[in-house]
Amino acid sequence: MMAVLAVVPSAAQAPRGQAIAFEHVTVVPMDRERVLAGYTVVVRSGRIAAMGPDGSIRIPRGAVRVDGHGRYLMPGLVDLHVHLASNPEDEQRAILKLFVANGVTTVLNLRGTPQILELKAAVAAGGVFGPTIYTSGPYINEPFVTTPDDVERAVIEQKRAGYDFVKLHGDLSRDAYARLNAVARREGIRVVGHAPRNLGVEAMFEERQYAVAHAEEFLYDRDNSSRDSSLPHVEARIPEFERSMARARIWLMPNLTAYKMIARMVQDLEAVLARPEMRYLPSTVQEGWGPATNPYTRRIPKARYSPMMTRYHLLEKLVHRFQAGGVRLLVGTDAMNTGVVPGFSAHDELADLVTAGLTPFEALRAATANAAEFLAAAGQRGVVAVGQNADLLLLDANPLLNIANSRRIQGVMLRGRWVSRGDICQILDELRSPGTQDSC
Repeated sequence: MMAVLAVVPSAAQAPRGQAIAFEHVTVVPMDRERVLAGYTVVVRSGRIAAMGPDGSIRIPRGAVRVDGHGRYLMPGLVDLHVHLASNPEDEQRAILKLFVANGVTTVLNLRGTPQILELKAAVAAGGVFGPTIYTSGPYINEPFVTTPDDVERAVIEQKRAGYDFVKLHGDLSRDAYARLNAVARREGIRVVGHAPRNLGVEAMFEERQYAVAHAEEFLYDRDNSSRDSSLPHVEARIPEFERSMARARIWLMPNLTAYKMIARMVQDLEAVLARPEMRYLPSTVQEGWGPATNPYTRRIPKARYSPMMTRYHLLEKLVHRFQAGGVRLLVGTDAMNTGVVPGFSAHDELADLVTAGLTPFEALRAATANAAEFLAAAGQRGVVAVGQNADLLLLDANPLLNIANSRRIQGVMLRGRWVSRGDICQILDELRSPGTQDSC
C-alpha cells in the first residue's frame, strides 16, 4: 500500500468546521461574464455557505477573515489532462503541490494505475495535500485489447476498480471501437483520449466518443501521418469538423500548450529548460527532460520547427472556429509530458486559448464551469455560488480584463482549506532546486 504523504502546514488553516470569510472582495462567479464588487463570501465545512453584498452577510463569530480589497475571487482551475507519477512518493508530492500553488484544484489523470487510485483516495481522505483527482484507467486499445469481447471485459473491470474514465490511445477495429463506446455508456463510465486514427475521425463522430484530448488529432490521416501537403485539406475541413463535433456533443481539450512546447524544445531545448518554473520540478524530472534523454529532440530535427509551428497555427484556427461553433472546450495540458510543468501549464493554456481567439471569459470557463459539466460531479457547476464546493482562487487583478492576471495568485482555497500567498511561497521554496533564486 502507498504510504501517506505529509500534508503541507498552513498558518491560516482553520480548525475543522470553523468558518472562513472573504470580505470586500470582487467575485468572478463564472456563471456568465460579470463581476460582483463589494461582496462577502463565507465558507464553512468545505462549501460556500453564504455570499452577498458587504453588510448583507453575517460573518460567524470566530471566523478567519481574509481581506479581499482590490482582489478577485473565482473558482479554482481544473486541468483535465495530466499525468501523475505513480512513484516515487517525493515526485508525487512535488507534482501535487505545484498544481495547488498555481490554483489548480482538480485534475484528471489520463493514464491510471492501482497506485493512482490509492493516491486519489488518500487526497480525498485528507492524508495527502493535493488537488482532487479523477483518473482514467490503463489504455483500452491494441495491443492491450483486440476483440470486442476483450474491450467489454476491460471496460467493466475498470469501472469496478473505481476509475472515472476509460482512455483510448491507439488503434481498435471498427467493431471493437463501437463496443467500447456502447459498453462505456451502459456502465456509466466515459471514453476520453485520442481519436481512433486507424478508423478516422468519422468513426469518432458516429460513436459519440465523450472527449478528445488533443486538437492535434484532426491533423492525422488513417495512416497516423500528418503530411505537410495535407494541411490545406485539413484546413478546408475545419467547418465540417466543427459541425460534427457540435452535433455529437464531443468535448475537446485543445492542448495547445503541449504541442507548442514540443516545437519550442525542437527549436531551443536549452531555453525551455531555463524557464523559471523548471526550478520547482524534481531533479530526476529535469534530468529526464534534458538533451541526453529528451524524447522529442532526439528524434525530431531542428529543421522541423517551422513546419510544426505551421501546424500549430492551424490548430489555433481550428480552436477558434470550434469555440464560435459551439463545440465544448476544456483546459487540458498534458502536464508532466516532457516540457509541460504542472500547474504553470494551466495558465500557459489559458493564454494560448486567448491568443487563438477566445475571450478571457471563454478560456476561463473552459477551466471552470465547462470542466464541472464535463466531470458531472453531483451538484457542482464550477461557479462561485452558495452550496458549491469551496475550491477557489483569489487574484490580485481581474482575469476577465487580461488573462495574464490568472497568474497573480494571492491565495487558493482547496476543499475549504485556505492556502495563503505565504503558504504558496513556502511550498515553492521547499520545492525549489538548490542554488536557484525564488521568484515568489
